[in-house]
Amino acid sequence: MSPSEPLPLTVLCGFLGSGKTTLLRRWRHEEALRDAALIVHDLSDFGLDAELLSDDNVSPEVGRLVERVAALHGVHARERLHASAGRVLGEIAALDPAPPHVLCESTGVARPWPLISALTQDDRFILRHFIVTVDALNLHRDFADGRIFTGEATPPDDPAIQRAAGLFAEQLAFASVIIVTKTDTVPKAVLEAQVGTLQQIQPLAAVGLSAQAGLLLSQLDRVPRPVLAELEQRAKQFGLARDAATADELEAIVLRDPRPFHPQRLYDTCQHQLGTGLYRIKGFLWLASRPEDVLLWQQSGSQIALELTGIWRADAVHNRYGKLTSTEAELLKKQLEEAHPIFGDRRNELTLIGLPEARDAFAGALRDALCTEEEIAAWQRGETFSDPWPTKLRTID
Repeated sequence: MSPSEPLPLTVLCGFLGSGKTTLLRRWRHEEALRDAALIVHDLSDFGLDAELLSDDNVSPEVGRLVERVAALHGVHARERLHASAGRVLGEIAALDPAPPHVLCESTGVARPWPLISALTQDDRFILRHFIVTVDALNLHRDFADGRIFTGEATPPDDPAIQRAAGLFAEQLAFASVIIVTKTDTVPKAVLEAQVGTLQQIQPLAAVGLSAQAGLLLSQLDRVPRPVLAELEQRAKQFGLARDAATADELEAIVLRDPRPFHPQRLYDTCQHQLGTGLYRIKGFLWLASRPEDVLLWQQSGSQIALELTGIWRADAVHNRYGKLTSTEAELLKKQLEEAHPIFGDRRNELTLIGLPEARDAFAGALRDALCTEEEIAAWQRGETFSDPWPTKLRTID
């Protein structure tokens, strides 16, 4: 790429929990994208996805570019999106060596045109793809395989699903590529019907299939890039050229608490109190029954996944497996000096996105699932806790 050519920019949108971060984590292993710059547009004030996509021991800085990862979360994803995007685009343009590509992961509640407008304000960049990810199981369960968008199926009475459907349809209207994710969760015949319906909804888009992040960005090289003027005209035609960067009413709250969750009570809470108005929960947690495990909890709709991402320092410092040198053990002790006196660095930090009533009600239920003082004392004594959560690990490359 010559210095005069604009840098290609790929935007990854799509509804909450449809696998955008998983795709990006896979794409970053492509040789051609190792030096790519990333922009993470995240509704939450937590900015978890920027942390997950940053290199180890690198802390993202909200509103700025750090080690080729820009974290646009909180107000930078909403009220300040245009200004903040302009600043980080300038920082990316100044990188040496220049990145071969800029990848943007957007919150699932983003309105597409304000996002596209913010990311294309600098003519040193050109929009290469606007990708919308679609979760095959959610499309089947909540949206009649897409037939509610074509009028072939009656929309549900559930206002939360209706709200999600409106935003999802808006994102599809701007897609140059639609990637159907988690294709291994539905039968082949269902998947084929979904692809046909999506092509009917958005005939201008290419449709790709991905199971466990199996589709690579390089496989989309032959897809034509979207024409910005046509997208702008589309926004005006459908009355979507509005200022708000994210959907109305869908806001995020962050639950932070160092106490462990009682595994049985958390499980029961999810079984009986998880409503359709809560679209997404994502973040780190720990269970009293698994004090060493750093667990990444991802929920979308009725699907919940726990990913083991590491070991808490508070447990690793005991060096029970003998893998730490004395120097490493001392360093861990020093890092824990200012941590919680009982829990160390263990913590729960969960972002909840949904309609206000459902979101706030479930946040209250989660707080009730945290261990009481008596249960914490029992944990300190080494007592066991009933734990119905899965114990088998599945490794995904």
